[in-house]
Amino acid sequence: MRFSYIKSIFLLLLMTLPVTLAAQQFEQPAVSGKSSFAVITDSKTKANCAAEIAEYKSVIESEGLPVFVVWADWESPEQVKGVLQKLHSEKNLEGAVFIGDVPIAMVMKAQFMTSAYKMDERHYPLETVAVPSDRFYDDFDLTFEKIKDSTKGLKHFYNLSPKSKPYIECDIYTARIPAQESNGDPYAQISAYLKKAVAAHKEKNKFDKFISYTGHGSYSNSITAWRAEQQIANEQFGTEFKNNGNARYIRYSMADYMKPYVIKELRREDGDLMIFHEHGDYFRMYLAGYPEDREPKEYLGNVMRTYARRNIKRAQENAEKWGLDSTWYSDYKDPKRVAEDSLLDLKTGIILEEINDIAPNARMVIFDACYNGDFRNPDFIAGKFIMASGKCVVGFGNSVNVLQDKSAFDLLGLLRDGARVGLWAQHINILESHVIGDPTFHFTPYDESEEINNFLLNNDVNFWAGVQEDEFRLSLEGAEVNPDVQNFAMMKLVEGDYPGISDKLLEIFKESPYAVVRYNALYLLQKLNDANYREALKLAVTDSYEYIRRIAVTRMGAIGSEEFLPYLIDAYVNDVHATRVVFNCTSSLLCFDVEKAKAAIEEYFKDKSYYNAAKDKEFLLKLVEDNPGASSISAITNKGKKSGTRVSYIQFLRNRQYHQNLEQCIKVMEDPTDDEFVRTLMAESLAWWRLSYKKDEIIASCKKLLADKNTPEQMRPALESALTRLTSKK
Repeated sequence: MRFSYIKSIFLLLLMTLPVTLAAQQFEQPAVSGKSSFAVITDSKTKANCAAEIAEYKSVIESEGLPVFVVWADWESPEQVKGVLQKLHSEKNLEGAVFIGDVPIAMVMKAQFMTSAYKMDERHYPLETVAVPSDRFYDDFDLTFEKIKDSTKGLKHFYNLSPKSKPYIECDIYTARIPAQESNGDPYAQISAYLKKAVAAHKEKNKFDKFISYTGHGSYSNSITAWRAEQQIANEQFGTEFKNNGNARYIRYSMADYMKPYVIKELRREDGDLMIFHEHGDYFRMYLAGYPEDREPKEYLGNVMRTYARRNIKRAQENAEKWGLDSTWYSDYKDPKRVAEDSLLDLKTGIILEEINDIAPNARMVIFDACYNGDFRNPDFIAGKFIMASGKCVVGFGNSVNVLQDKSAFDLLGLLRDGARVGLWAQHINILESHVIGDPTFHFTPYDESEEINNFLLNNDVNFWAGVQEDEFRLSLEGAEVNPDVQNFAMMKLVEGDYPGISDKLLEIFKESPYAVVRYNALYLLQKLNDANYREALKLAVTDSYEYIRRIAVTRMGAIGSEEFLPYLIDAYVNDVHATRVVFNCTSSLLCFDVEKAKAAIEEYFKDKSYYNAAKDKEFLLKLVEDNPGASSISAITNKGKKSGTRVSYIQFLRNRQYHQNLEQCIKVMEDPTDDEFVRTLMAESLAWWRLSYKKDEIIASCKKLLADKNTPEQMRPALESALTRLTSKK
């Protein structure tokens, strides 16, 4: 790392805040520094945990970061946000932690800023469907509208404004330290946790022990995708991991039941970072499925009884489909069998009730899973991890479900060099991702003379242009650098709209030897969505990094330009063992005009004679001929169809952009004789087509409808939101 030449960031002089501001009480920092940090808590927690909060404040300040402690009987998220904005503008606040009872913002009409969440907001209670998100607090440019009479306890419900900035760029970082209901006295828990956090700050602990666990069902169980994880970890974590075997990669298939091995890794005294790629819920980590190579009666019988307990009709239908009789599940209510199945099921995952006994020691855990970070619940997986008696002090998890085809390794190399967890998370946040625990936690840097956190806090775009050029040059010469420094610089340049950044990103994508840098360049080009992005996608389908190939073929479908057809067909043929790539290829091919896709397939195979060429051609032709887009648009345009059927097909357009049907979809949205609700839904769904090569047609239609005084008022917020999102530069 090369930080020494940029250490001249100005010293922020602390000004005196009033001791009392309205109902909020403030405790001043004891030191000065280049930025500041806030502990936000409630009055009861402050009174009961005063000594531990003071010790926590002291240890952070011993590292040169001034700490404000602010407490109140908070009545709304707006109160908390006001404090954060004031401290940010006056005291260069870099981040905050919420300890105890701090209001939770529950966000509606912002699912497009999640990675995968698409629950129907009209058909479920607010408390179930809204996204718990602290982006309300840490991205000051997002604007929200309070939903009237919707407060429930700590939960406060908001719609994202239709005219709000439609992307996330956090101004500060935030985190939560929540007591767990089942652990008893909340103040005793928080006090014990803060003592643990203080001990972690005082520990000299370099980042040199990394464990990754991949559960059943992660990225289609692809071995190719799993192997690629080791490729990028070697790039990010440096020679300590290449030479000493300090990184372990564990997979669900390595034993019938991997749970004991996972627990053993969690209990390691020297564990630094552990990442879980798995399915999850707030109450469970799904580590594995049932071993499929066991006796059929044991495996399939358990599956059938599970179906029967959930839905006896479904069990009967599956039995008929699979040629089984009722004896495979007839004892599903027998108490002895229920107990046996429960014990077997427990072998496949970790549940809330086990975590205190496990007492995880990995200092940081990333939950690359759905709902493990769902802090709206009185108990949840990530919260139990940090509140257990082990040495785990911080988790990073999701409050709702999360996409499998999502990068889980962004900027992790910064942690190795001592970056605070909050500063790392601030630049990779999505709506649902959250730090659970101490965001100021950091590992001991290998070069303690270099201060990476002050480095990362520099917001001068010209400074980052210089860093990017230097790191890019060094990497091409083969010198050992941290590629995530270059990644961070590229992010800052895109945030700052640096001139010529698109051309530079394409150059980096073409020339960088680092997979993590090439992926980040591709990801940032997607934000810009220009001609350079399309060129990069064509190169990406043959990249050595599986995840880049996987994302490239997916985005080709989202864009829909016919120039991508030969690349998708070639990727299907030549990347046949990359299961997730192949799956995404087949999905994307459905987003094109059927006849043009067939012509591209015929053209591709006219001179191909490899083994299986005829079979591949037949499969692809049948795939596009059976394209569900035709039945989809038929149902959408049929006013006589049941409204529920039309609604389902229209909502599916958020997941799959049938570009061949766009003109008919726009006609539905513009048709004054059609149902207002259907037209509104169409506007909402077409707002997801940001990458589409036809998005200008949607933009023109939205502008026309907004200018038309006869457009129903019900439609206008959806049209405004669509226009905001489709015209956004990022």
